[in-house]
Parts: sequence; C-alpha cells; structure tokens
Amino acid sequence: MEEKKVISKQSIRSKYLAKRDALSLSQRKEKSGTIAELLKKETCYRESEAVFLYMDYRSEVMTTLLAEELLTSGKRVFAPRVIGFDIVFYEIRSLDDLEAGYQGIREPVEKPEMLLKETVLQEKRCLVLVPGTVFDYECHRMGYGKGFYDRFLEKCGDNVTAVGLAFSCQIAKMIPTESHDRRMDLIVTENGIIKA
Repeated sequence: MEEKKVISKQSIRSKYLAKRDALSLSQRKEKSGTIAELLKKETCYRESEAVFLYMDYRSEVMTTLLAEELLTSGKRVFAPRVIGFDIVFYEIRSLDDLEAGYQGIREPVEKPEMLLKETVLQEKRCLVLVPGTVFDYECHRMGYGKGFYDRFLEKCGDNVTAVGLAFSCQIAKMIPTESHDRRMDLIVTENGIIKA
C-alpha cells in the first residue's frame, strides 16, 4: 500500500513537472513577472519584515527579479542552503552572496554571521516563498519528495506565512497529502490568488 502511494505521488509529480517544463522561457518570464506583481499586492507581502526566498531552478517560477527588488526594499532577505537532509537559511545582502550549490541551485555563501537566528522567526513578520511541483485548490503542496520545506516550516510553527509560487498549469483539483505536509496560506499563480 505504501509503495502504491509513493508511485502515485511520483507519477503526479512527473505529470505536473512535464506541464511546467513545457512552458517556454519567454512564457515563464512573463508569467513569473505577473506572479510577482500579484504577490506584491498581498498584505502578507507588504507587511513582511523578513522574506525567505528560494532561488529558482530549472522551470520554477523565477525569483531573481523579485530578489533584486527585495534587496532594495528595506526587508531582510534570506535564501536556503541545503545541509544534509535540511535547508538552512542565510541572510543575503546582494545576489553576489550566492554561489552554485546543491544540484547547481544558487545558494547563499556559508557565513556564520549571516545564519538565520531564531529571534527573526519569533519577532519579525516572516514570509516564506515556497516552490513545488504541484499544488491544489485547498492550498496543499507537493514538493520534490525530499521534505526540505515541510521540515523547515514545521520548525517555524505558525509564526510565518507560507506562500506557494506556481504557474497555473501546476494547479490540480486535489493532491494526496500526509499529516506532516504543511498547507500553504495562499498560492500565487499568474491567474490569481488561491486561498485555503
């Protein structure tokens, strides 16, 4: 039974990744720009003091332009670095603070003084932008199967707002979930906002 669930989750991932990969570079750029503009209108974005931003990889919703804008916004900006089976976040002050890391994804340079401190999560209004392979209309998310973001968000508790960034072709009617899966507070696509 467990094996059947794993196979079905993997087949769902593959199906929606294929849809995402089928978008041309120009389509991804245009849709990513629309997604960023819609995100910036949301209260959780406007009121955030610290933004946890993934650096896009392959055909994900692009975040580089958003990162450049955030770095001049007065908000604190953090990016993830893979260490073992977890992601840890480091503050970045410019895109020069990034280097090629896990699977070639841009990650922050490991500077101990820039490592995320618990007090940021406890005292600041935090927004976590989350990538994924497929999302649904109940704001469930399926990642890549490693559980990086599920574990990070579990540690954060309810102190952060989790926002999935996705192209509309990544939205399914319903996806299988497990007890440890953290629902997104909202999902932003180029066609609009999905709220649980």
